[in-house]
Amino acid sequence: MLSKLTTAIVIVGLSVHSALAAVPLYGQCGGTGYSGDTTCVSGGTCVKLNDFYSQCQPGGPTVPTTTVSTPTAPTTTTTTTTAAPQPTSTSTGPIIVLPLGDSITWGMGSNDGNAYRKQLKDSLTAAGITTDFIGTQKNGNMPDNDNQGHSGATIDQIKGYAATALGQKPEVVTLMAGTNDMISAANGAPNRLMSLIDTIYTASPQATVLVASLIPLSFAQASVDTYNREIQRLIEARTASGQKIAFVSMSSITNSDLADGVHPNAGGYVKMGTAFYNAWTAAVSKGFIRAK
Repeated sequence: MLSKLTTAIVIVGLSVHSALAAVPLYGQCGGTGYSGDTTCVSGGTCVKLNDFYSQCQPGGPTVPTTTVSTPTAPTTTTTTTTAAPQPTSTSTGPIIVLPLGDSITWGMGSNDGNAYRKQLKDSLTAAGITTDFIGTQKNGNMPDNDNQGHSGATIDQIKGYAATALGQKPEVVTLMAGTNDMISAANGAPNRLMSLIDTIYTASPQATVLVASLIPLSFAQASVDTYNREIQRLIEARTASGQKIAFVSMSSITNSDLADGVHPNAGGYVKMGTAFYNAWTAAVSKGFIRAK
């Protein structure tokens, strides 16, 4: 009897571990340098998009993918919540900030999971600006690690993921989106980004949106260059018409600042945070963002 009970416990334990380890739809399941789980949730298939990135997509049986492992830093504890906290944006409290995007916003490629968010927050804090980052995701060892970054997400998917956090009326949105569109559907991506921006303003009309250009992507650089030029043109036209929006150039980031050909390394994320901070201070000088 004891032997059967022990066996049952072991089987249940293994089943629970397997369920927890499954990669969600649109999450990363493989690629050069990737060392995480490779089995998708039920109903998902691990699809190789390029040498650096495989993604769990709907359809078919779950399929593990071959990965090339590299030494990694100590694991950062990461959790995902079903609902974000509910801070209220006021003219006297902390400035409510929504970091919005894909795996780069989430922090893939960094050894601490903080992405550009810690550099940005530390710079703002040093300047006497109190902020509260929001989002239904948590990643990184920084105390305020809320964000809305989703691995593998396209612009349209990011729009869907953003709904809950946008309901909290963020005052500032730091947005970087489009990398995964360059991989799968570059045509029309600038217009899809404008649609996402319209969704942000519909939900939070008083927000200021800081929109980053895409960083280098060696296997789709021509598409990235075209996309960056077009979104800069569209965003600067919106700024000229009075919308509280700014184009944030990430041109300081080069291939040497990438961890895996797609995601920034620690130094690359510092550069990103600095670029967002510089855009923030410029927005303050224009009256787009309150000073404190």
